[in-house]
Amino acid sequence: LVFLHDPLAGRVPDGETFDPQSKDAEGQLIPPSISALFGMYTENDTWLAGGAHLGIWKNDNIRYTGALATGSINMKFYRNILGTDIVIDANIEPQILYQGLKFRLNGSKFFAGADYLLLDTSSEVGFSLIDPRFKKSSRDAAVILTLDYDSRNTIFTPTSGINASIDVSLFREAVGSDSNFEKYKAKIYYFTPLAETFVLGLRGDLETISGDPDEIPFYQYPFVYLRGIPMMRYQGESVAVAETELGWNFTTRWTVLGFAGVGRTKDVGPDDSTTTVYSKGLGLRYFIARRFGMHVGFDVAKGPEDTAFYIQFGHAWR
Repeated sequence: LVFLHDPLAGRVPDGETFDPQSKDAEGQLIPPSISALFGMYTENDTWLAGGAHLGIWKNDNIRYTGALATGSINMKFYRNILGTDIVIDANIEPQILYQGLKFRLNGSKFFAGADYLLLDTSSEVGFSLIDPRFKKSSRDAAVILTLDYDSRNTIFTPTSGINASIDVSLFREAVGSDSNFEKYKAKIYYFTPLAETFVLGLRGDLETISGDPDEIPFYQYPFVYLRGIPMMRYQGESVAVAETELGWNFTTRWTVLGFAGVGRTKDVGPDDSTTTVYSKGLGLRYFIARRFGMHVGFDVAKGPEDTAFYIQFGHAWR
């Protein structure tokens, strides 16, 4: 369930007409606040449930993000042990709390802020005696320092603009974590219209982790995040991802799109081995909310091993 809260609801002075195109002083459309209750269940008995809220305050000068979730996740992890790729079945039961606050810098398109992540997990994992990083339970807590740039014409399904960010996640015992380590992430998404009916999107992500390998939980390692590739299938101490997407608006309401991506990892372990993987796919979108530039639809993507189907609300890049 998703609820959109209008940015000007309840703040229209008497005698004035409400303008559904709520804009700031520069004419930019102000995003709505969003509240969501979510739940999911998959055929391998994985489930996840929770709630989240994105608050757009002070004419989009302050952005708040909060989430609370729990679940039971059955996944496969992969490690190279003694030169052999080993498939490891794992069950993770997370309790997640996330709080974030960002402030617009002097009326610009830059936001700076800090987030807090608290993650309690209980895990059942094979090979825990061989690899000490596979812990049965842990508490991960981090302060995340973030700097964003956002010139997109909408936060839902952009057709123009740039969204870039740099995040530094500091996991520290001082803020509640069982272990000390750091994660660094940079991303950039670029959208531009081509002619009148095409939209091109370009994406680049880079993420790395630093710390004592015996202290870092196995699920905290960066992984290749691409449609068509299972989450955490390709993990590494450093991960780089590039993706392109081209959409064709063949009517005023419908869009068909194609996409392709590549991911590269520096594998977990003492050697310097790397892995490169590719994915590609097609998607269909329906323009469900003109006011907010929101599309919904689905994607079908093929990776190195699997073909996957995705329901999409807004753009696939988060």
